[in-house]
Amino acid sequence: MKYSLLVNNVTKEIKKNTIFNDVSFKLEKGKIYGLVGANGSGKSTLIKMIMGLTSFSGNISINGYNIRKEFSQSMRNIGAIVDYVSFYDYLTAEENLRYFALLHGLNCERASECMKLVNLNQDKKLVKHFSLGMKQRLGIAISLLKDPDILLLDEPTNGLDPKGIRDLRNLLFSFKDKTIIVSSHLISEIEKLTTNILFINNKKITTKSLGGDKRNVKFILGNNYQIKERYYTNDEVNSEIISLVKKKVPIYRVSDEPLEDVLISMMEEDNV
Repeated sequence: MKYSLLVNNVTKEIKKNTIFNDVSFKLEKGKIYGLVGANGSGKSTLIKMIMGLTSFSGNISINGYNIRKEFSQSMRNIGAIVDYVSFYDYLTAEENLRYFALLHGLNCERASECMKLVNLNQDKKLVKHFSLGMKQRLGIAISLLKDPDILLLDEPTNGLDPKGIRDLRNLLFSFKDKTIIVSSHLISEIEKLTTNILFINNKKITTKSLGGDKRNVKFILGNNYQIKERYYTNDEVNSEIISLVKKKVPIYRVSDEPLEDVLISMMEEDNV
């Protein structure tokens, strides 16, 4: 199993206020992780730490490179969208990408490759006329210029309409070989993206796999409202329903446990 990101014994303080206390975790290559936690828990701070934009004690390594001792090598493996992405409004998408490619010392052909990756048309439309969804695609294209192993996306769906959110989700699904961290306050969107969670609570960060490719499904059965609950894949849910029907067991309800409820329950457990 290959890990793209290793965080070891990291502590972060801001003005004597402890944000993270002795945090350790590791992320597998090729997976999407939803970064979740209460407002002010440190989601944006974690992303800035991984990017080397703020100080901390402990160690963070990207593909084996320590971000403080081997900063240049480690940052070659990261692409990110943090806060608002600035573009040159009076240039086209391709002109913006070519400019950023040159800043990174890359061949301008890489600009065209990245436009294709995010499905941006190579027309002469100026960025100032782009929709917010198109600007998000351009931002991701810029973050892909170095072909990074890790993508860090801080609230990437902010301001997008439902179609823009769906398009962005499908785009992230297409990056099979990259480790992606998506910070969002939209738990419903995280739930559609992944079951791999980076969970921040009580100054700690833990990785949670909420069933892998499965989801927690509850069956309410029979005249006495018997509850049958466990993690199922989609195919297993269908097989379970067929089996119950063949046994003539009444099915009153089949429901998923919302990720929001799972996370709130985890917060309550950790605060006991």
